[in-house]
Amino acid sequence: MHPQLPLPIAHPSKPSLNNFFRGDNGLIVDIVAELVSSDKTRQVYLWGPAQCGKTHLLIAAHQQWLEAGRRSFYASLANTTLTSKLLESLDGYDLIALDDVDSVAKQPSWEQALFNLINFSREGCGKVIFSAASAPSPEVWSLADLVSRLSWGPVLRLATLNENEIRTAIMASAEHRGMKVDEEAINFLLKRHSRDLSSLLQAIETLDRESLAAGRQRITIPFLKQCFELD
Repeated sequence: MHPQLPLPIAHPSKPSLNNFFRGDNGLIVDIVAELVSSDKTRQVYLWGPAQCGKTHLLIAAHQQWLEAGRRSFYASLANTTLTSKLLESLDGYDLIALDDVDSVAKQPSWEQALFNLINFSREGCGKVIFSAASAPSPEVWSLADLVSRLSWGPVLRLATLNENEIRTAIMASAEHRGMKVDEEAINFLLKRHSRDLSSLLQAIETLDRESLAAGRQRITIPFLKQCFELD
């Protein structure tokens, strides 16, 4: 008997531009890919609500540059253990990916450090990609010149997926893995699981691993209940 696994599942697939479900965000994925692959785009600012895919895209860009042997740095500025001096140590990185930059808005030392970082990147050959919950604006940031710097490159709003797109994405992930998932099982999962796509795809990954261990291809409601201890 294979062990039962509680939610949430903690083994996501490595984020990449290829495994990002594009939906209405296809053009944005193409622009991020352009940032990574060419000098046409040097800075990108992504914004939108939680769970719309911002972190996925930043980590995907970061990982792609690392795999190409380039120096890349990723951090979420929502991490309260970080200080603004971090940004002073990033000279020489080819790509800097800063998530949740609006977490440090209205903090003078952070705002000045971001302002300097963008200027230094523009003067050199580095690239930067930011994410935030909202577009750059004076209502969010105190330093007016920083608002203009954050807008130097494309400022792009990520659209959230609707229910049909979420369903399509998780079905495509299951089919790609060779799994057969009953429609009733998908409905059951959507009703009892966090609705953000990232955690749903993690659930599919865990189901794939558990179904292989159990020697079965078809995913049914009883099997979901067994894997995730659901009622």
